[in-house]
Amino acid sequence: MYVRRYRRNLELQHNSRECLEAFRKLKNEHSIFRLYPTKESLTELLKPGNKNYKDKDKVMAILLDEFQKDNAIYPLINILFWDSLYRLYCQRRSRVPDPEALFGRIQWDFFHTLINHDLDRLSKKIDVNIFLNTKKKVIAWEKENISYREEIKEIENLYKAGLSPADIVQSETYPEEREAYLLDKVYRKVISRTQYDLILETLVYKRMNQREWAEKNGIPYSTVRNLRYRAEMAIRDFEKEQNN
Repeated sequence: MYVRRYRRNLELQHNSRECLEAFRKLKNEHSIFRLYPTKESLTELLKPGNKNYKDKDKVMAILLDEFQKDNAIYPLINILFWDSLYRLYCQRRSRVPDPEALFGRIQWDFFHTLINHDLDRLSKKIDVNIFLNTKKKVIAWEKENISYREEIKEIENLYKAGLSPADIVQSETYPEEREAYLLDKVYRKVISRTQYDLILETLVYKRMNQREWAEKNGIPYSTVRNLRYRAEMAIRDFEKEQNN
């Protein structure tokens, strides 16, 4: 299952030299980590319901400040929020037709919430604010999905104009057409929303390469490569079935 696979990859990232060294550096620089020197002790501190906001805010402020400079510490932060993010996934799963896309979106929005969190303005109950702002973004994304059927009507007009799927995929002149084509594949459940975003950024508009996309979204590069490969194969298989 993709959730278990992501968690395994997260543990591997946490145990990487870069993450462990980043955490070791923070422990040497900040005395608060004498009270919470391990992943397990930090997880216990950050548990929902723990009212020790004095220590929680100290720890989160240090972790966020470090993360916003260098995301090597991100796997640890993700693990600390894992239970809350997984509960959010379970709560919203029945509302979204593609659970894998939902899980990917939660991770996406969580990562960007961390990046954009303003420690000067929101210095109290940091963990609560991060979770609530992630949840707001996820719910907004769910509402966007409701408009998919209306957007697909535009794709039908492209077909009526004489454009085949192959024409749209290969078009270098009109990336908007390729975007519409990919959106159709999300609607048909050929690819996930995460795969759609990946192909859109790295292949259609070429705003970044796969490694940059992986770093930006806090996803292992090897996972990103597999995501894109599986998306391209799924589209290829879908087109073969349609043409038979």
